[in-house]
Amino acid sequence: MFGELQYTIILIIAIVTFIAAAWGLVEALRAPASAYVAAGKRTKVFWGSIMGVALLIAFLTLPPPLGIGHGVLSIFSLVALIAIIVFFVDVRPRIKQHKPRGPQNTQRGGW
Repeated sequence: MFGELQYTIILIIAIVTFIAAAWGLVEALRAPASAYVAAGKRTKVFWGSIMGVALLIAFLTLPPPLGIGHGVLSIFSLVALIAIIVFFVDVRPRIKQHKPRGPQNTQRGGW
């Protein structure tokens, strides 16, 4: 009984890590490169690569019914989780402040 509960908790954490990594990769790639520079963070390529590697690690460390790994018990999965948390807590809020809002061309009508 305790083994099933433990497995379920690890499975939930692993799935949430995978979803967060996928969301983080999309967010990292959607922001313009200038937002990273204006926010004083590393480059878009750096954070896109970090989030891509985190997504790959999160996928490979999913427990057996979904993947081949051992869930969050893997040191690689913990490193990926830390990278995801850093992106969402530190980088994403700063680059969102510097993202351009709305259309850049404000002229109306005509060809």
